[in-house]
Formats: sequence, C-alpha cells, structure tokens
Amino acid sequence: MLQIRLCTRPQVIYMNLLEALSRESRLSMLKAQHEPVERRELMAEAGYYTFVMDDHSTLVYVIIDQSTSIPYLLLSGPSAEEAADLLYSTGMVGSADEVMQWCLQADTTEDKIDAICRLGIASYFQARPDIIEIFTRYMQDTDVRVRQSAVFATSFVGWQEFESMLLRTAEKDPDERVSMIAESAIRIMRNSDWKVERTMR
Repeated sequence: MLQIRLCTRPQVIYMNLLEALSRESRLSMLKAQHEPVERRELMAEAGYYTFVMDDHSTLVYVIIDQSTSIPYLLLSGPSAEEAADLLYSTGMVGSADEVMQWCLQADTTEDKIDAICRLGIASYFQARPDIIEIFTRYMQDTDVRVRQSAVFATSFVGWQEFESMLLRTAEKDPDERVSMIAESAIRIMRNSDWKVERTMR
C-alpha cells in the first residue's frame, strides 16, 4: 500500500495543523471511539490523530515525533498522492526540495538540527544523491549536536546508501555518543532489512 510522509514547516504547531485539516472538506477526523482499543491506546501514547479522505480508504495520520517534537503526516491508501497534493495546498507542509533548502540555508546549530531532522522525515522515497550529500555534509559538521542529529535522522529514511557513511562515522567520529548513535542506526536498519519499497515523487 502506498505510503507518503510529509513534514510540517517550521513554526507550524500541532494544534494549528489539526485545525487546518479539520477545515478541509475532503477530510474527516476519525473519532477515537471508532478506533480499535489497541489503536486508541497507541494514539494516546504517541499523540496522533487520524483523518480519512472522502474515498473512505485513504488515511492521514497526524503524528508528533516524540524524539524531535516535530509534527508530521503519514498518508496511507489508494489516494495518498491526491491527499498529499491537498495537504501541500494548505501551506502547512514542505516538500523534500524545500526542506533541502532549509538545510542549505541553516546557519545556527538549532536551525541545522531542526532542518536535518525535517529532511529525514520528508525523505520517504527512493535514494537521491543530493539528499545524501546534505546528510554527508551534516555528519561532518564541527558541532557534535548537529552530527548526532544527522546520524539520528538517517533512521527516518532507512536508505542502504547511508550504510557506508554510518560505518565511517561509527569508526572515526571523535565523539563517542555520535559513534554509538551511528552503530545503533546501522543495527536498526539492518534488522529491518533497510527500506526498499519507496515511492518517487
């Protein structure tokens, strides 16, 4: 089943996103009582809401990543691409190309950390050399927190093309924490057999 992941723009907060989606005539929020008990418990723990498109088959999950506090959208179903176009029109989400520009323009540690995490979320498709180049640059940043965030963000993406740079980081990064995160990322992605089913967009 087709899945698309969309990242919100900076300064977009969770409640504003929910309000914007609630105003869309083609989307309806699924009430928690209509969800299975297991799903309701997961929703409460992860902090997300579910909308359904007017085809009654395509779902839009509004999720807050617990590790970064960044809200994002996961689209799943036969009309996922149509839903993505609708969501882009709200102005609440940015394309991968836009997020790449945020990464290239970021000049503070905080902005770099935010941008690279958003790029990881936005990169749900087949591996792209230009995005890999940005991750490579960020993994070589002089600030340890930026390098940590870049390594962590690769786990959102799961491209096997990251393996060689993660191995190099695990072996050669001067900060032990960065090396440990790289080793963990490699282990997690190998265990999941990387992520080979991608969608071009």
